[in-house]
Amino acid sequence: MKKLVNCEHWKEYHGLNGWVMFCSAGAYGKKLSVTEAKSCGCTEQQRSSCKKTMENNVGFGLVPEIYEESHAKGNEINREPALLPGR
Repeated sequence: MKKLVNCEHWKEYHGLNGWVMFCSAGAYGKKLSVTEAKSCGCTEQQRSSCKKTMENNVGFGLVPEIYEESHAKGNEINREPALLPGR
């Protein structure tokens, strides 16, 4: 099946109860800068369409918020292992 949304963040797969379609950027709370949003086609109209598709297929929808370049910094996840005190 051809993807409904042509975006690197759009995920589709066939689950036990049918198709699951969602925006991984919205689902994981990723912050997109204006430049990143433009590069993947994440416009206000496209986010509205994606949200409607998710609501129809999954029951709810989360889309990423778009920030100015200076506010989008810091969306990297700290992946260092947690250290317990005294070890």
